[in-house]
Amino acid sequence: MNKFQKKINAVAAAPKTKSKSIAEVTGDIQDKVDLFVDNKAKLNQLEADQGILETAIIEHVRPQQDEMAFCGSHTKSLKVPGHNYELTYVTMDKFSVPQDEAPKKAIKDLVKGKFDDMFETKETYLIKEEIAKDDKKMNELATACEKAKIDISLYFTRVEKLVAKKDLDVAQYELGPEGLETFRTLVRQAKPALK
Repeated sequence: MNKFQKKINAVAAAPKTKSKSIAEVTGDIQDKVDLFVDNKAKLNQLEADQGILETAIIEHVRPQQDEMAFCGSHTKSLKVPGHNYELTYVTMDKFSVPQDEAPKKAIKDLVKGKFDDMFETKETYLIKEEIAKDDKKMNELATACEKAKIDISLYFTRVEKLVAKKDLDVAQYELGPEGLETFRTLVRQAKPALK
């Protein structure tokens, strides 16, 4: 009895909750299935390991970048040497700014007079949910947009969104080490990349 027949017998003998058909495969395909499953587990482990390594490298390099910026030498990237290879640590001028009033107030209190230099409010429009679900209204909207004769407020909700201004990645260092630490708990900068 070959491996394939043993597996069929094992499946046939097992209690059935749902009946699944079994593909007929050769020993070569069974080897490939096993290798595929093993590789998938290894890839998942490698991804987890990469995440741990990435975090360790970023946590080691970021304070150096911060120190350089506090000394007036801000840089968005640093070379990170290994024994055999080299990475480039890169930060972006991209931030996630909270929209709730309490965190916005905390940011204003922290940055004081620099708030308007660091942030701006942009208007954006969201389509009302009841309009988006109504095909007739959506067709009407499309026609209206072409002709530009319908009041946009009938279809969209105006929303004000607080956003980071250009060069916040540099301006944040004006807050000093303690201020920066608090600032980073309120306003999240995009995670540095390792290339």
